[in-house]
Amino acid sequence: MAPQDKTDATSRSLVFQLLKPFCSQNNLRLIAGDPHGHAGLVESPDGKRWYFKGTRFDINPFGSAEIANDKAYTAKFLDMNGIAVPATLLVFGSDIKNGKPLSKDVLDFAAKHDHALFVKPNSGKEGRDVVRVDSYDALHTVLREIANRHAQILVQEVMKGRDIRIVVLDGDVLCAIERRPPQVTGDGRRRVSELVVADGQINPADSRFADQLSLQGLTPESVPAAGQIVSLLPVSNLSSGGSAQIITDKIAPDLLDLALMSTRSLGLRYAGVDLIVPEETDPGSAPVVLEVNAAPGLSNLYRQGHQESGLVTEIYARLFDTMFSN
Repeated sequence: MAPQDKTDATSRSLVFQLLKPFCSQNNLRLIAGDPHGHAGLVESPDGKRWYFKGTRFDINPFGSAEIANDKAYTAKFLDMNGIAVPATLLVFGSDIKNGKPLSKDVLDFAAKHDHALFVKPNSGKEGRDVVRVDSYDALHTVLREIANRHAQILVQEVMKGRDIRIVVLDGDVLCAIERRPPQVTGDGRRRVSELVVADGQINPADSRFADQLSLQGLTPESVPAAGQIVSLLPVSNLSSGGSAQIITDKIAPDLLDLALMSTRSLGLRYAGVDLIVPEETDPGSAPVVLEVNAAPGLSNLYRQGHQESGLVTEIYARLFDTMFSN
């Protein structure tokens, strides 16, 4: 995309918006690579340059960032370092397209986990194309659909618990948030479809919406009881309509240590570590690392409220100071 001379400042990416005052205060030159500041570079007075694209910066080693972008490799190397991860099977789209039957490996894996599985792109982000299935037929259908869009697919056991993201920089924890999937609360009068439209968190046309309702024994026409919580999607990503609560001061030290160990194991300096933490009512289970993101997106958290925007601003200020002082 060719740069333009004039751009509405409100359309600039969050990273660019926060970089602009930082660079001005620190005698650094900020150059946008496109009209929206989705990519660009920061240049010091002596000519040193740091490039960025989206939330991807020069701070992490390239190889480590590439491993983190591949969920199967991430799980493999975390497991090698003694870090608990969900049971995972990598499936190649070419092996299941064009009417080919599912392999014995897939069938055995699904049977072992009673077909309670997540199916997701191996290199996906923001919760896109992540689907939960609970039967052979659903698994068969979803795998074929996702294979039309992605070359590599993960089939992963369902892990129950709290969805926690911990953001780490150079061995320090910058924040911890608990993410919740998009949901509505029944009032005993309105149908699920009406509650969803009024709430506005998700697009009711998302094919996963009906599937998620089905797992709860509901349809869009069901009328949930007053106070009944209805989950709308199988993911907690804020970009998919989820919400977050800041829990940095409340999180157990062992979870912080697990996040730090995960980033060290992958050779990352800056990352968001996603954990599934058992509920207190399930003391026999241990936390697992679901994913490690070498370019954690914070824009949706920033837009959630005043406290959240302040936290994100602090995180980026710390990140920028670390990057541009080296």
